[in-house]
Amino acid sequence: MERKTLAYEPARVDTAGIAAMLGCTRAHVTDRLTKRPDFPRPFINVSQKMRYWRLADVQAFMRGKR
Repeated sequence: MERKTLAYEPARVDTAGIAAMLGCTRAHVTDRLTKRPDFPRPFINVSQKMRYWRLADVQAFMRGKR
């Protein structure tokens, strides 16, 4: 089966990627950071354990622009 792709698919990052960007553990991202009201919402929710955020949204949050 061929996978159809969108004309534009934004860069995405999972909890492990966010942890690597911040230099913390994945558990910290899952248990604390993603529960903050000012943290961006995931744009893909595959399951409770598999979520993806837009990289640009996470980077904006890290710069304090969110």
